[in-house]
Amino acid sequence: MTVGPSGCDASPGRFAYIHLLQWATDTTIAGNRATTRIVLFEEQRWRADDASGRVIRSRYPTDQQPTDDSTYHPGELDGPIGPIATDPAALNAHIDATQPRFLGPTAVIRGLVSLLGWRTPNQAARTTVITVLRDTPGVAYHGSVTDRAGRTGVGVSATSDGIRFLLILNPTTGELLAYERAALTPPPASDRTRPLVDDYHLFLVHAHASSSNS
Repeated sequence: MTVGPSGCDASPGRFAYIHLLQWATDTTIAGNRATTRIVLFEEQRWRADDASGRVIRSRYPTDQQPTDDSTYHPGELDGPIGPIATDPAALNAHIDATQPRFLGPTAVIRGLVSLLGWRTPNQAARTTVITVLRDTPGVAYHGSVTDRAGRTGVGVSATSDGIRFLLILNPTTGELLAYERAALTPPPASDRTRPLVDDYHLFLVHAHASSSNS
């Protein structure tokens, strides 16, 4: 894959703006019975380099839970202050700050999701992301993978204890298209025969905004 320019590189604004859909498992317990289903969330995220911003989160079905609209002051959002690093050593340090590196290559995948899911990296930063993935032992390459929006990207993953963490990247810009966490091995006494995707993020927009109200 290559890391070419993207339309977001020239977009102005102090806030990274991310619009995503998330499919996640939701378990409810009634008496001795647990019921698990997939719930869809929609999020709009604004984040400035000082870790201030705003998050609007909606749930479908709502189950009488209203849309949450939260504003964050400088330093209140999780993660390192500043943009995504354009140096591999600095980016690895940012990953280490979000995910314990003793977890192996899965920590790199999960750390990158926590960074890329809240920021809009420029071309140099996206190149650094690809460099770190390339230089991480244990990261697997999957070739062409289609995300839930029908976009074809490049898949890279790491697996531990039967859990696979997968990134789908735009093959020409290096932008993050989707993230998937899947349980590959059915638990004991389970009637499940196939992998279960229990968390999926579909990134629809990575851009910039001058205000968290735009």
